Amino acid sequence: MTLIERLCRSLAFHLIESELTLSHAEGEIEDWRQKCDDARKLIAEAGFDIDELYPILDRPTSNDPS
Repeated sequence: MTLIERLCRSLAFHLIESELTLSHAEGEIEDWRQKCDDARKLIAEAGFDIDELYPILDRPTSNDPS
């Protein structure tokens, strides 16, 4: 695995966790939402599919206690 792939994988994990938290956030969240959109675009620009980097079945859901 290349350095770029490892970095994108790390970004994907962080992005998904941030989006999960964002789905429960209140208040002024537009900047946060924009940062998440930017991260998705960066992963795609690097040539990776976020679903391959962090498979959907491996992701936490809002029902998970962790």
